[in-house]
Amino acid sequence: MERKSYYLIILLVALSVCMGVFWFQFNNNVATFIIVNETEVAEGGSFSGMLMDAYSYGVANKTVTFHKPGGELGTLVDAVTDENGEFTIENAEYIPGSDENYYGDFTFAGDGKYSGCTYEGNVTVVAK
Repeated sequence: MERKSYYLIILLVALSVCMGVFWFQFNNNVATFIIVNETEVAEGGSFSGMLMDAYSYGVANKTVTFHKPGGELGTLVDAVTDENGEFTIENAEYIPGSDENYYGDFTFAGDGKYSGCTYEGNVTVVAK
């Protein structure tokens, strides 16, 4: 009987360690990525994107920064994700005569739970 108790204790310790490791990985420095659903949008149109974690869950209430058309170098605009991790950019701007009619450098800086990420692509705005 004593041997069975010994095995049960070992099993419970191993289970506790596994649960602790899983909890730590799920709650600390979880990898993230950004998906944007368009590569081109019409002037005045809208497009959306999503901030997701490594487990394919949307990351809610986080700030995603990006450059918009005609913005000065280094000027960033913010969008905040909703409860599903989605964000929408509405009324896409087109600047006539500009070579920079695109939205780009979508970036999430990260926080204590999630690591930061950047979407490398651009969303080009085309004139109506």
